[in-house]
Amino acid sequence: MVILKLKKLEKESIRRGIPIIGSERGEFLLKIIREEKPKEILELGTANGYSGCILGSEGGKLLTVELAEKSAGEAKENFKKFKINAEIIFGDAVEVVKKLNKKFDLIFIDFAKKNYIDVLEDCIRLTNKTIIADNINVDDCRDFKKTILSHPLLETEIININDGIGYSRKKQILK
Repeated sequence: MVILKLKKLEKESIRRGIPIIGSERGEFLLKIIREEKPKEILELGTANGYSGCILGSEGGKLLTVELAEKSAGEAKENFKKFKINAEIIFGDAVEVVKKLNKKFDLIFIDFAKKNYIDVLEDCIRLTNKTIIADNINVDDCRDFKKTILSHPLLETEIININDGIGYSRKKQILK
């Protein structure tokens, strides 16, 4: 139902060349949201809010970071339209995550691919459970992909939908 409601936004995004996850990866993301029921969600890379509408569709609180002012404005309108509890931070995701201290149940990474590696340690520090990275199979994500697959604090699987999704769960370390 959520993906169906977003169909018009998806078509408009494609027409305008706005990079969004689309319905196939959106279905996967929605499945994770429904299974894990995250209450606090961080999204790095908002675009027009398409994926944020999926992330926040089950009632979790979304904090999303976007560098492009115009995109952030569009996302704000879409969050309002789809009744998503979201706060948008305008800024560079690499710099913003360094300053965050709040814990998140789920972090979704979908911004400048070459910068994924620069936010990884902060994302591990900030998450209670899950990190999902879109477009994991593209060349700019090669180092990031290699790192999450071998990171001692993460259990990661690669979901081969389109350009791939990295689905990482933080290992619970017993003290």
